[in-house]
Amino acid sequence: MLRGLKSGYGGLSSREAQRRLTQFGPNELRRQRGRRWPRELARQFTHPLALLLVAAAGLAWIAGIVAVALAIVVVILLNAGFAFVQEMQAERAVEALAAFIPSHAKVVRDGRHVVLEARELVPGDVLIIEEGDRISADARLLSGGIEVDASTLTGESMPVFRAADLTDHGVPLLQAREIVFSGTTCTEGEARGVVFATGMHTELGRIAALSERVKVEASPLDSQVRRVAWLIALIAVIFGIAFIPVATALAGLGLSAATVFAVGLIVGNVPEGMLPVITLALAVGVRDPGGAGGRGQATERGRDAGLDDRDLHR
Repeated sequence: MLRGLKSGYGGLSSREAQRRLTQFGPNELRRQRGRRWPRELARQFTHPLALLLVAAAGLAWIAGIVAVALAIVVVILLNAGFAFVQEMQAERAVEALAAFIPSHAKVVRDGRHVVLEARELVPGDVLIIEEGDRISADARLLSGGIEVDASTLTGESMPVFRAADLTDHGVPLLQAREIVFSGTTCTEGEARGVVFATGMHTELGRIAALSERVKVEASPLDSQVRRVAWLIALIAVIFGIAFIPVATALAGLGLSAATVFAVGLIVGNVPEGMLPVITLALAVGVRDPGGAGGRGQATERGRDAGLDDRDLHR
């Protein structure tokens, strides 16, 4: 392993480490896609219920019911802002996974023990791992043995033993007993390992990349809400149109007065509070009521990204 990475027990030289940092990039998780917030914010205003409320506000304004029109617009803006914030929080998978990587790491550079920022780690660095340390990159152990809490990757509740002399062949990478992974924690022992993957090339980075490739699809609830919105709009319009001849024939109202009443009837049939109530209920539902404390979070995010247990342990 050391020969393949062109390294040694004395670690890399500072000059070589800087060259590799330029080649491989910093040891950090980063978003693969650009800024999406303008599109996501605009999407909040194209929801069928939101469009229905916009139409109701327009009709109320035309009919001269200005207070109702302004109130509906305020509801639309508040709901769009709240829903947008909730979606952005739910999609911060990369930021959540990045929290598992420590800010500093102990390595051997130029034959000396040094502490440097974890983002400066490069393949070939000799990593010093001690009890209580959170591991900063994927590494193959060179000496020593440690117990590792790997729950962030595998969801296992019990620490697993990893040692340099426990060489496994033909097994999934996550099951290899001489390999330790970024984001896991050393609970006991001391060891040294050579870094072979950093940043988005680690197992943690692979999960982050997969979670970002997920396509947003309409949920069954979202489809049902859309159908209900169009049904409400259809019923409201039918009632409004049907009211005009009834009001002119039976109540003796003029056409203009009957039209104003019909618009008011349409606006009154639009449930202004439905959209924010649905948004609030879904936001409360996604909160973690059990306070799981972070164990297995990366695993769950990986499963949300379309991964099964075999993918996560490959």
